[in-house]
Amino acid sequence: MSRLLILCFAVLSLLSACGPVYETQYSLTPPTSAEGRLCVSQCQQTRNFCRQNCGMSQQACVNDARSRALYEYQAYVNRQTAEKKPIKKSVSDFDHSSYSCGTNSCESRCEADYRDCFGGSCGGRVTSKRVCTAFCDQEKPAPVPMMAPGAVPMTAAPMAPSSGGAYGAGDSLCQPGMRVEVQSEGEWYPATVKGKRRTDGRCPVHYDDYGAEDDETVSLNRIRPL
Repeated sequence: MSRLLILCFAVLSLLSACGPVYETQYSLTPPTSAEGRLCVSQCQQTRNFCRQNCGMSQQACVNDARSRALYEYQAYVNRQTAEKKPIKKSVSDFDHSSYSCGTNSCESRCEADYRDCFGGSCGGRVTSKRVCTAFCDQEKPAPVPMMAPGAVPMTAAPMAPSSGGAYGAGDSLCQPGMRVEVQSEGEWYPATVKGKRRTDGRCPVHYDDYGAEDDETVSLNRIRPL
């Protein structure tokens, strides 16, 4: 028990040394039209189905991991018995399903698809903000640049409007066969565009090194040149 406590304190110390921990939180404003609200309802049904699939995949993973743990435990018992050594381990020592069969990644994909559907197909509004969730007392204010005496602060020049139309630069990237990078769960992954831009403004993509079951139809702001 004492070793476990020491390990916990060590992990907490390492995390605190890394500074504040942030997460992105989303706020969804539903569309006002009846068609938009019906569309949101359909998006919710799709998300629920996606979550169910995540749960079934997790259960299949757990069952497989526990069968493998039982096999490894039996091999361990046979080996210890043959060598006339005490059996000090149990099946749980070989069961790694608690950390190898999580659903966080799968469910995050469901939520990302739901937000794309909510804001893209249905006309709702999705806003995000970065929020500190741990070790926030270590957050440091942004440094103020030094200015020479009498200098006038510079203001940002207005940005020129995008030439890519309503969908911006991502519209030119959504071409069949185009090699791009796609943002998923905060990371960028190489992918290939599978088809033309959909009527809701989203783009169908296939992730490299992943199966067809992971294909997505994403909003254009999640695409950038490879």
